Amino acid sequence: GSVTFRVVVHGRGGHAGAPHLAVDPVVAAAHVVTRLQTVVARETAPADQAAVTVGSFRAGERANVIPDRAELGVTVRAVSEASLARAAAAVERIVRGECAAAGCPRDPEVVRLSASPVTHPDPGLTAAVREAHAAEFGAERVAMWPPSLATEDFALFGDAGTRVHGERGIRLGYWMVGTAGPAAWSRAPGATAAQKMAALPANHAPDFAPDARTALPAAVRALTSAALARLGRP
Repeated sequence: GSVTFRVVVHGRGGHAGAPHLAVDPVVAAAHVVTRLQTVVARETAPADQAAVTVGSFRAGERANVIPDRAELGVTVRAVSEASLARAAAAVERIVRGECAAAGCPRDPEVVRLSASPVTHPDPGLTAAVREAHAAEFGAERVAMWPPSLATEDFALFGDAGTRVHGERGIRLGYWMVGTAGPAAWSRAPGATAAQKMAALPANHAPDFAPDARTALPAAVRALTSAALARLGRP
């Protein structure tokens, strides 16, 4: 699951040569970024999975001007609702605490832009889909995907299902599709699929380049075979 924040740190602008007459939001926001690294390192159990990432930092336009605000984009991810809530609360606490320590003239703005619940695939449905994919592609092309911090709004289908079908809800199945083409795969170093995947550019990386000619047909076949396995062939 995930929570995405927009954080605005308010300072008091001024001249770079007279920092004592200003309250620098860049420094305060930088302390927020650094302190947020302790949420996983010191507030999350070692056996738990969580991540706190500052994906954007915007402040100022000129080197000789202290701006009056800095804006951060923060995402929090965890594999359980309890861990997610704890980490998200820690983000808000740290932002407010660092702004207070910096003497910011206004309280920070901490806005939750979006949230996705934790995805819990149904074990039985997952096994059936995996079997269908192995039959469609060959067992050597189907691998288990360990618990990860990839998040989607897909989990909301399960929550929506409880309102329609009662406590059982809608059973969820989830899989990933490889997007590397044959040339990129052969060039990637490593002897195993896991080693090659670790060497290839991840999604959202600037050099991520899916091979649509091979990825799209495979994705369509994966979806079709999964649907037929669940709904039954005519």
